[in-house]
Amino acid sequence: MIQCYVIDSSVFNKLYLDEVDRDKAQNLFVQAAENKAKLFAPDLLFLEVINTAQRCGVPVEKIVELLDAQKYLMQIRTFNEEEKKVALEIMSQGHPSSGYPSIYDAIFHAMALCNDAIFITADRRHYEKAKQLGSIYLLNSM
Repeated sequence: MIQCYVIDSSVFNKLYLDEVDRDKAQNLFVQAAENKAKLFAPDLLFLEVINTAQRCGVPVEKIVELLDAQKYLMQIRTFNEEEKKVALEIMSQGHPSSGYPSIYDAIFHAMALCNDAIFITADRRHYEKAKQLGSIYLLNSM
């Protein structure tokens, strides 16, 4: 059975930033190229990745090319009504002292929960706030 993964922006960014676990992020895309995994993400990924590239001084046009090149390996789509409803529920998880998941992270996670997929993130803060919901792995634990 082919595993389906929702790829967080924090994971995609490792494809072009020299960060820890870059090899693990690249491996996910290799698995997709070998038809061993299916990758997808909400269209929010485009905005978050471009924002990070600009903030890190990476030429945005190069990252747009990288995103375009991945369209054969990763489906980027608008989230649907069910995913939106689940994302709003995810946002309510957490605690005033430790914080609540952001709507941005919740959309990625909801997409995984609603599509029998696993959300892969490098964001430990979101992971800690939402791990009890399931369907989530930290990239560094893969």
